[in-house]
Amino acid sequence: MPYCQSYTIVFTHWCNSRQLSDSKHSITTMYRTFNNINRQRRAAEAGCGLYEDDDTSLFGASQSVNKDAVDYSFPLEIFPKAIRDIIEALEEYENYNVDFSSASFLTVFAAAMGNTWSVRFMTGWISRPIIYMVLVGSPSCGKTPPLQQAVAPLIKLDGEYDMIYCKEMETYRRWERMSAKQRERHSLPEEMKMPKRKCHVVVDSTVEALIGALRDNPRGVLIYKDEIDSLLSNFNRYNGSDEGYFLSLFSGTPFKYSRKSNNEHIFLANPYCSIIGTTQPGCLGEQFGGKRMMNGFSSRFLKVYPEIDKMSSWNDTAMPDSVLEEWERIIRKVVAATPSTDQEGKATSIELLLSQESKLRIIQWKDEVNNKVYAETDSDAVRALCGKLETYLVRFCLVIQIMHGICGESGMDEIEPGTAELAIKLTEYFRNMESRIAPEIEPGILDNRFTELLGNLRDSFTTAEAVREALQLGISESSVKRFLRDGGRGFVKKKSHGCYRKI
Repeated sequence: MPYCQSYTIVFTHWCNSRQLSDSKHSITTMYRTFNNINRQRRAAEAGCGLYEDDDTSLFGASQSVNKDAVDYSFPLEIFPKAIRDIIEALEEYENYNVDFSSASFLTVFAAAMGNTWSVRFMTGWISRPIIYMVLVGSPSCGKTPPLQQAVAPLIKLDGEYDMIYCKEMETYRRWERMSAKQRERHSLPEEMKMPKRKCHVVVDSTVEALIGALRDNPRGVLIYKDEIDSLLSNFNRYNGSDEGYFLSLFSGTPFKYSRKSNNEHIFLANPYCSIIGTTQPGCLGEQFGGKRMMNGFSSRFLKVYPEIDKMSSWNDTAMPDSVLEEWERIIRKVVAATPSTDQEGKATSIELLLSQESKLRIIQWKDEVNNKVYAETDSDAVRALCGKLETYLVRFCLVIQIMHGICGESGMDEIEPGTAELAIKLTEYFRNMESRIAPEIEPGILDNRFTELLGNLRDSFTTAEAVREALQLGISESSVKRFLRDGGRGFVKKKSHGCYRKI
């Protein structure tokens, strides 16, 4: 169906079913609906920058209008073969969702890199691979297992560090109890610093604990929360600045922190902190809506929300031990990389530059895709997302280049053109994901699939009619029933059992 024809049909449905004078149906809501009409798109492809007959959706990149739906699948080609094989094995043997596994492995790899590598895009723009990631899905849909497998090597390393720390603390406490003469008799130094607890993963959600971990681990840390709400719900509980710290940490800019309890002042020159956790669709509005959508907090979090309609099945075939052993080997290789030091003996990151071709390709994407999306929307949330996607694109370039280098598929001296193409594809995946997330956060927005569904239904319809039409559009029966049960994002009202009408 041509775009203009579908626009007319939905506009007619709107006029027939809504009283525009009714205050609750604002012009803004109507505009959002029209902005979402019949947005059947394909995902942005690597190597593409120009699109014919392009039209920009509320959250989507500038893409051709055709009969293919938006591709919400994670672009596995960003991974080197060794990591891709691990993700595919987890799907084959453990029935793990590929999107959840891919997002988890990407974030954990970036956290293992920490401050060791950085990328310079412009003179004053140096990026480190900081990623805020949240896996979104209904209860028991399989979010947690792939996340646990991805982070397991870092947890194992932390266990090894902890054993060393305990021994060092035992030595320190014994030294502390000795007199000067006893220390001399045992050939112990006159001064001894208290050992620092080395770690990669932080689970304590308080800002004070995080700052202490960042001080003791200049390479950086990963906040790992199975339920991200346990982190977000603690914000501003004890003071009004917690959320501000995480807004700042995303950029990795230096900042100072004062502990009033012991009058301690901590300066972090290059703080590195990535975040990963899970949540449920019904919690998104509270966690990322309202003020957090406007102040850029929501757009800092990459969100993965695959369509899952049933619990994963169990497999009686055991996965070879070598699969996860390979993942641990890769992570240990990343962690073992040591950066150079400056004249004062402080570690400095290994800085990569973009090749000229890579830089021109990224500039082309910005001019022809991202700037176009920004210019053609009046939504502050969409514009905030455009800005953060540019930040993430450069970070993705760094992570992808180092992933392929660690796995022996490329060098690690500069960002190559192929890396830039893969980073663009990954960036557009997360833009498409945001188009699925937006309706969950803000009730007045529909994604392209349900917009087309409502446009094809009569003003009054039954559940069976909605299911029949949804299946033709590639929407599962359970998804459309849940959509109707939840009130259709404010666009549908239940008349009687199994009967609905548009409002």
